[in-house]
Amino acid sequence: LTPAWTSDALAAPATPLIVNGVVFALSPGRAGVGATLHAYDGITGRRLWTSGRAMAAPASPGSLWSGTGQVYVGTDDGTLYAFGFDDERW
Repeated sequence: LTPAWTSDALAAPATPLIVNGVVFALSPGRAGVGATLHAYDGITGRRLWTSGRAMAAPASPGSLWSGTGQVYVGTDDGTLYAFGFDDERW
């Protein structure tokens, strides 16, 4: 097998989530460093979006899921983040 593309270097990434051809990859963060969510085009690997520093705490294990046009991430401080995406466009 030959990889078609690789993502940016993500520290200890969680299992990715694929929704309508978009790959959502979560870098969970660590103590003092918040989680970061990335969105990539599933065919080309081009980065479409990143949450940047929106999340102040590390992600809780297994806390990446999607539904109704949202991608959700729960963090260790008890906050639930909801990031909207246009699921009709992708």
